[in-house]
Amino acid sequence: MKRVIRLTGMLLLVGIIAVSCTSKKPEKTIESLKSAIIGETNANARYQAFSLKAAEEGYPNIAKMFLAATEAEAIHVKNHNAVLVKLGEEVFNPIAETPEVSTTEDNLQSAIDGETYEFTEIYPGFIPISIEEKVDGAVTTYTRAKYAEVNHAKLYAQTLEILREKGNDKEIASIWFVCPNCGNLFNDIEGLNHCPICGDNPETFLEF
Repeated sequence: MKRVIRLTGMLLLVGIIAVSCTSKKPEKTIESLKSAIIGETNANARYQAFSLKAAEEGYPNIAKMFLAATEAEAIHVKNHNAVLVKLGEEVFNPIAETPEVSTTEDNLQSAIDGETYEFTEIYPGFIPISIEEKVDGAVTTYTRAKYAEVNHAKLYAQTLEILREKGNDKEIASIWFVCPNCGNLFNDIEGLNHCPICGDNPETFLEF
């Protein structure tokens, strides 16, 4: 009888291992995560280049803003990769495309367009895929990135309006902050109790 029980137990264990080995990975989510990482990696490279161009053109505050945005996009890459790793994949580090750089005014408009595309097309398209494949981590990182990009675009639009009106960046914040948890961007954190996207404490924010 003991032998039968042992044999049954071994067969059950083999069955569990077989099922776990043949369980289907959320391939669509994995591919969307890699696609999102490519997009955020390219945004990171663009904003590095835009920061240098703004400094070259005599806009130090806009340069700081783009520098902070560079870190924000790197945080999105990190968060997306964390989900990939939990899904059993290796960290994905694509090579960024060479960014197209124009005047700071044009670069701001390019940044607005890029962020708008991400929060209106890219992430709203990826989120249902991850809901369908029941990858909660991907839903979270996509949702947070989407709302961060909404705020990025708003801040870039405000900056562009000031630049066009004043011809300089003296009225633009000289200190910028980034939430290290979700990549949200701030030009002022006075009176802020928590990040409105992820709830992180402002004391943890990165300062630029």
